[in-house]
Amino acid sequence: MEKEHQYKKMLITVNGKPVGRELWIDKITYAKATMHEQPEKPCSQGPETA
Repeated sequence: MEKEHQYKKMLITVNGKPVGRELWIDKITYAKATMHEQPEKPCSQGPETA
């Protein structure tokens, strides 16, 4: 069976455009994931914006 992901990526947008950086949170506690806890391969996303 596939291992279930423990984290969820959140991205705040205004009018469909991202503002700030993505935020990884724990799916159960909704606490911010620290840098060493983040998944090695994040979900694919569109082109990065400057």
